[in-house]
Amino acid sequence: MEKQQLVEIGCRLRKRRQELGLTRERMSELADIGSGYYGQLEVGTSQMSIDTLIKLSHSMRLPIEYILFGTGYEPSDPSAVIDILCRCSKRELKLAEEMLKLFLLKND
Repeated sequence: MEKQQLVEIGCRLRKRRQELGLTRERMSELADIGSGYYGQLEVGTSQMSIDTLIKLSHSMRLPIEYILFGTGYEPSDPSAVIDILCRCSKRELKLAEEMLKLFLLKND
């Protein structure tokens, strides 16, 4: 695989991790891979095995095709959820955020 492809894959991984509000360390724990190795994947200095690709796909809730090629994934419209969240207090927002993270990351 070419260096540019590895960098593009890393950018997609980083973007999704940030969308989920996770640190590299937490993401690597959820994917059951080493944090240093995950960091290398994000910056495009390492290639991943098929096993690692599957782990990342499941833990990030992304299609393998999107991780590899940047296609096959369209985020859904969150406007209904945003409308509900706009009516929440700061405390309720924090609780909702924690619950949503747990739901998305543990609901495999």
